[in-house]
Amino acid sequence: MPLSANASVPDPARIDAYVTPYYDSTGPAIRVGNYSAGLASKNDAEFVATIHAMQKRWNDLTFYETYVAAIRLYDLGYRNDAAYWFYTAQYRGRQFGLLADPDKLGSIGDRGFELYHAQDAFVQLVGPYINGYAFGNPDALLKIVRRVQSENRTVGDLRAIYPGVAFANPASWKAKNAQLNQGMDQLTAMLSSQKDQIARQREQNGTQAQFGHLTSKPLPGI
Repeated sequence: MPLSANASVPDPARIDAYVTPYYDSTGPAIRVGNYSAGLASKNDAEFVATIHAMQKRWNDLTFYETYVAAIRLYDLGYRNDAAYWFYTAQYRGRQFGLLADPDKLGSIGDRGFELYHAQDAFVQLVGPYINGYAFGNPDALLKIVRRVQSENRTVGDLRAIYPGVAFANPASWKAKNAQLNQGMDQLTAMLSSQKDQIARQREQNGTQAQFGHLTSKPLPGI
């Protein structure tokens, strides 16, 4: 996991990203289905209501819906919640990449192909911001990572979540997901045992100077 901020990040308080067709920070322009208008809303109450509506359908959310929600949570100041949504989205995106049938992804314009590459693009573009913020508090991030692990020990109905995409034989899903889940143990071990090293690295490479001043506000209830 990258601990340093991307040197090209112009504003650590706002995520600058473009992943076609789902998200463009200019506007922002959002195309993730029914939640698009609420996520893009500049009205805080409408945005928060959308987040709560998404939470009620948590297990049915796609990785791209979850990534876009993480971006907007971050931009609007709900950064602790953004970290949880981001790590959930990252897990779901990697799960998609692991379980999609590689021989049936198709090519440019095919849903499977586009989704496969979108999950990688979200990690690369959004990760420097979320990690730049979240690694400033390893204890809080450790709780988030463990929560994400715990909530994703089983695989949802991927064929319903991603219609039109061909997946590997469902008989292989459990073992592959277990491998993915266990892979997060490296991160939890690092967050537990290398707090001082993380802090030193952030100071040395400028990440703390960029992100250390950022705060997070609590997400209101409905």
